[in-house]
Amino acid sequence: MKITIVVPCYNSMKYIEQCMDSALNQDYDNFDVWACDNESIDGTYEYLLELQKEHPRLKVFQLHNIYPNGYGEAQEHVIKNLESDYVTFVASDDYIERDYISKCMAVIAKDPEKIKCIQSGIRGVTHDGREYDSTGMNQPPHSYKNISEFKEQCLTKSPVYTPTVIWHKSLLPYMRVHEAHEASEISCIGAGDYDTYCYLADKGIFIYPIPVRMGYNYRWHEDQATWIVQSDDTNYDEIIQNYWRMKWEM
Repeated sequence: MKITIVVPCYNSMKYIEQCMDSALNQDYDNFDVWACDNESIDGTYEYLLELQKEHPRLKVFQLHNIYPNGYGEAQEHVIKNLESDYVTFVASDDYIERDYISKCMAVIAKDPEKIKCIQSGIRGVTHDGREYDSTGMNQPPHSYKNISEFKEQCLTKSPVYTPTVIWHKSLLPYMRVHEAHEASEISCIGAGDYDTYCYLADKGIFIYPIPVRMGYNYRWHEDQATWIVQSDDTNYDEIIQNYWRMKWEM
C-alpha cells in the first residue's frame, strides 16, 4: 500500500527543514512526498527545488495561492493527480516521528477493505519544539464507537485532529465539500475541514479513531493559520453546528 505525504507550504522557511526531513526519512518502504508551494516569496520554493535534487521520493509543485489560511490548493491538486493508495497532509510548520507512517499503515493493513480513513492523537509543541498543552492538543485522542456518536460530538466540537487524517484514494471526491450551504462556503478561509467531517458522517463514511498518539507533532505559534482563524470574530464552529443540527434533526 503506497501513501503520499503532502506538505502544503507558504513562506515556510522558518520550519520547513525539520518538516521535510521528518517526512522524507520515514521508515515505511512504500511512500513518496509532495511539497505543494503556494507562491512563497521567502525562498521556500527555491529550497524545495534544491532538496528535490537529493531525494528521488520528493516531487515539488508550485500552485496558485487561492485559499487563505488553508491548504485547499494542495487538496485540489491531490484530487486531480494522486496515484498512491492513500494520502495524508503534514503542515510545513509541523513534523512527524520516523515511524509515524509505518505505525498508521499497520493499523490500516489489519482490514484495508473496511478502514478507509483514520485519525490519531496529536502532540502539541511550541515554536522551538517543546511540549505545549495550553491548546488541549495533548488530551487523549478523540473517541467514538460509531457514526451516531461521531455526529453527536460534531454538534459541540470538531472530533477530528485534522493533521493526522489519512485518506484512501476512494474518498478523494469527499475531500472538498460539494454540498453548497452556508457552512461549506467557509472552506476557503481555513475552517472547512470541520464541515467536511460532518459531510463524511452524513454520507456514512467512518473516520476510525486510533486511541493513541502515533507520532504527529503539531506546532502552535502566532503565525499559523489556526491561530489566525480563531482570532476572527466570526464563530465558524457555530455556523457549522447549526447547519448540521438542523439537517440531522438532532
